[in-house]
Amino acid sequence: MASFAAKFKGWFSGEDISFSFIVALVIPVIIDQFFLVSFNFINTAMISSSGTEAVSAVNMVGSLHFFMVQVFAAVGLGGTVVISQYYGRKKLKEMGIMSASTIFGCVLMALAITITFLILRDPILNLLFGDAEPAVMKNAQVYMTGLLLSYPMQAVVEGTNGSLRGIGRTKASLKLSLLMNSIYILCNIIFVSRLNLGVLGLTYSLNISRFIALFFALYTLYANSQLLKIRREYFRRPDFKKIRHIIRVAVPFATESLAFNGGKIIMQILIVSLGTQNIAANAIAQSWVQLSEIIPSALSTSLVPIAGQCIGRKNIKDARKLTKSFLVLGAVTFLVVDSLLLPFFNVGMKLFNPPEAVIPLIFQIFLVYYVTHFLFWSFSFILPAALRAAGDAKFTTVVSMLSMWLYRVGMGYFLGIHLGFGLLGIFGVTASEWAIRGSIFYLRFRGTKWYENELI
Repeated sequence: MASFAAKFKGWFSGEDISFSFIVALVIPVIIDQFFLVSFNFINTAMISSSGTEAVSAVNMVGSLHFFMVQVFAAVGLGGTVVISQYYGRKKLKEMGIMSASTIFGCVLMALAITITFLILRDPILNLLFGDAEPAVMKNAQVYMTGLLLSYPMQAVVEGTNGSLRGIGRTKASLKLSLLMNSIYILCNIIFVSRLNLGVLGLTYSLNISRFIALFFALYTLYANSQLLKIRREYFRRPDFKKIRHIIRVAVPFATESLAFNGGKIIMQILIVSLGTQNIAANAIAQSWVQLSEIIPSALSTSLVPIAGQCIGRKNIKDARKLTKSFLVLGAVTFLVVDSLLLPFFNVGMKLFNPPEAVIPLIFQIFLVYYVTHFLFWSFSFILPAALRAAGDAKFTTVVSMLSMWLYRVGMGYFLGIHLGFGLLGIFGVTASEWAIRGSIFYLRFRGTKWYENELI
């Protein structure tokens, strides 16, 4: 046992990065991801009590939400990458300016998204989901409006978290996320479960929680100002040159996310065409399988500042070694957690109370993920985190765009709609796309081009 512990520490430490540093960085992110997925799980269960129309609307707009939110979330990720490299090279003044610029960049992009999509809300919903039932569409309009109004407040949180993660202060970002999501769930208990306001109640919860989180984010920045080297003057006189630099770095991240999530919207359109019960089955299946993605998703998030600091120090050996260790840990975690979830499937379904007819379909989807999660997911989502941290985001963007639009969308339509395999066929295509994309990322990682970019 002692020898295994020593080997484990060796796998997750490097010449310039200690095991204790990695643990201190990763554990808060895992906890954050756990509560985030748990909150989403509880949220879906709560809204399920309002009927299939409500849960279908939330799931439908949710796919569009992930598309929209990635625009300013990508700026936060770009900030994490740049700040981690500045931190690795001990360029502390530039790091402080970039921290403030990250927050400004997030807010500016969020405002642009909010204004644009509020104006175009109904045309976009009709274009994408016009086949949905009138009750579903009405709920979708309400939910989308509530989401958009919350974005500028959420952007401050995203920018703050991106800056904190860049220097490894994941405990502070954890506290911020926990506060926001705890208030969200508490409000949902009041507005959705008690007052039975359905989707409207969700929008109240969203905006109240993010309004409070906005002020806590500002307090968190103040409390960590010495570590981030942030000064008040950086906010009084924004450096628009630095803001443009952050946004420029974030463009490949945003492009990749938009292209990838745009493809997911198309997949959602295909699912909408299958009917309300299939929309609800998709929402429940996604919530269930996300439980096993908690730790791997946290590893992907954590790898960005870790690999970024290694690259900042020009230590490619550590970047390679730690990336490989994270890949293996992600795969093992999937195998263990999915195996634990399998016998509790029926218990989990009681929380969502889906129509009996769709439970076998949800179980079949889970089995697809059970087989493919541990084989392909880590290569598809953890590995590119290291590539992006090194500045190779253009490559990951091109690969993600092509694999999503040329394969997942095309084959999803062919198998799911044309050949009639329905929702199960669509999920099968999704899993096989992970394998294709992950293989390409692995071949890139084995070479040298991924770490030859200069971001700072």
